[in-house]
Amino acid sequence: MRARLITVLLALAVAVRHGAAIKCYQCSYSGPLGLQGCEDEFDLTDNRYVIEENCQQCSKLKSVLNDKQILVHRLCLRVSFSDNGCEEETNNGNSVHACYCNKDLCNSAPRRTAGALLLISVGYAAMYLLY
Repeated sequence: MRARLITVLLALAVAVRHGAAIKCYQCSYSGPLGLQGCEDEFDLTDNRYVIEENCQQCSKLKSVLNDKQILVHRLCLRVSFSDNGCEEETNNGNSVHACYCNKDLCNSAPRRTAGALLLISVGYAAMYLLY
């Protein structure tokens, strides 16, 4: 009986979580060659970005490489990746600010803060620079 109750509660929790889909901005900026309108100072009147639906969480990643090149990624995450909020990591002239939120279009504003996600963010930056 107890196992059946736990199974039902888990099924309900999953159903409720999946029913809470949100919309997120999705775009990338990498200096003058990137998509204009997706910079850190986000222009909400510019319609060159994509609005993704059925997201579980929105994110905004801002990387500064060698104290000068700025990369900004706004993403729709299909699964919750982190707690809501922001973190920051800086190392040898490189910094990463990562923010996560779970309300419609919440990844528009500049955020001041990335953490254990440095490896993932640097991976995104490396993929962009290599390709």
